Amino acid sequence: MTASSPPLTIADEGLGLRHLTRWLFAVVWTVPGALAALQMTLVGDASGTHYGLGTALIWQGSAWMIWGLWSQLVLTLVDRVKLDTARVLPWLSLHAGMTVLASSINVLAIAWLDHVFGTVGQVTSYAFALRVVLVNHLDIQVVLYWAVLGAAYMVEFVRRYRERDRAATELEQKLARTQLEALRMQLNPHFLFNALNSVAELMEMDVKEAQRTLIRVSDLLRLSLRSAGQSLIPVWQEIELVELYLQIARVRYGAGLDADIDVDPNAVDLMIPSFLLQPLVENALKHGLAPGHADQSILVKLERVGNSLAILVEDNGKGLHGLLTTSGRFLAAVPSVDGLGIGLTNTRSRLAMLYGDRYAFRMSNLPTGGCRVDIKLPVED
Repeated sequence: MTASSPPLTIADEGLGLRHLTRWLFAVVWTVPGALAALQMTLVGDASGTHYGLGTALIWQGSAWMIWGLWSQLVLTLVDRVKLDTARVLPWLSLHAGMTVLASSINVLAIAWLDHVFGTVGQVTSYAFALRVVLVNHLDIQVVLYWAVLGAAYMVEFVRRYRERDRAATELEQKLARTQLEALRMQLNPHFLFNALNSVAELMEMDVKEAQRTLIRVSDLLRLSLRSAGQSLIPVWQEIELVELYLQIARVRYGAGLDADIDVDPNAVDLMIPSFLLQPLVENALKHGLAPGHADQSILVKLERVGNSLAILVEDNGKGLHGLLTTSGRFLAAVPSVDGLGIGLTNTRSRLAMLYGDRYAFRMSNLPTGGCRVDIKLPVED
């Protein structure tokens, strides 16, 4: 088994983009060099003289590849000399001097190449070749320097933008993870304390059953710790927790509580937010059912439907009180979402943080009595 490579950091990405930029700026000049060589082979120079492809490639390729060297110096200057509005004049002076230096050296080099390889009109000396290059190529050298400089700054600005965007994204993700963990810390003690209260009530009636219930509570705590720090867990792991919670709930609600959990085999291994189902089941028990009454039921159903996971939690209790009002993608009883308790409030907050607007959450009363909670989550294979 090979060890997985560590994720790329912002600095790694920036260094990689710098290396790629330098490589591209070095080799891109082969394109105009090859085109110029092909032109001299097929069409000839100003005197109509045709040259062999090998000679033309060496001649024109050398003339253009000089800019492969200058571009590396330009990239170094862009990296080290920042473009600052407070220091525009020094910046302009530097690049004006570099323009003169690069253009002068290039003109001298191109003239030498023309003198060695070419027969242009009455070229008989290096001085004549130099005068021809000054007339025909000096302006192009100046334009090329500032074109390279502009392209280098464009790439630099893109790199800085990507670094800032990546840093902002990582900061946002860290903040979201912190908020999710804070919601989990608020939720876990909430249902654990309720379970312990059930054990405390049972101690006065049946000590052995209280001991068995306390073991179930410890199992709940173990499952809670197992998923600590995980925003998403498999469906089967969430069902384990719900089943344990219902076993503890039967201590208070009695044998008349019928709980049915139906899970689609295609949904067993899908990932869902940890502690998503438990507060929904607890809400059904707390707000819909009553301890000691017969023929009370809760249905928990999870089914994969296309690219969505459909979750249903339904009870046959007294349902929601008051009118239903819309709150974003969430329907709740008046006066507010907060009025339904910590569990449902946290559930909605966590879904919004994890899925944005890609989830659906609806609470409604059933015609026959009871409450129905429908959730749809996107499936991310």
